[in-house]
Amino acid sequence: MAELLLDAAYATLRYFYDEGFGYAALMNTRPQTLGYSLADSPVGMAAFYYDKFAEWSDSGGDPEEVFTWDEILDAISFYWLTNTGASSSRSYWDAARGDGGPFNAVEITKVRVAVTVFPGEIYPAPKSWAERSFHKLIYWNTVNRGGHFAAWEQPAIFTQEIREAFKSLR
Repeated sequence: MAELLLDAAYATLRYFYDEGFGYAALMNTRPQTLGYSLADSPVGMAAFYYDKFAEWSDSGGDPEEVFTWDEILDAISFYWLTNTGASSSRSYWDAARGDGGPFNAVEITKVRVAVTVFPGEIYPAPKSWAERSFHKLIYWNTVNRGGHFAAWEQPAIFTQEIREAFKSLR
């Protein structure tokens, strides 16, 4: 079973790096180029963010399965009206110059960590990977719905997971 989970994690990571990493490479190296484009074109911004909602939600590539059109347009409008496309891109540039990038594993030794694995996340990390980085892993669970935007997609599941994860700390 553990080997199957590792195989699945590697397969989703391979897909991400082969097919879905272009946006991150651009943000890591040329955030202002993307930022100007996102700030200049509402259609371009809508296409960019819609693509992320389709790819990273637990929707099978059809974000309307988990979000209403109003929710999608609200999220895109939030970026447009606050003109934060460039700053969201810039965070990748900053991270790439610090610890090597937003996708590097970082050791967390002092803080208690809780993890819920959502099936539609960019990649569902196996527990063995988390245990290497999170020295005080106090909670681990896998749920059957949700993706990268879990709190937005599945608020009831997300809320329940927060409660379960930290009830031992009360």
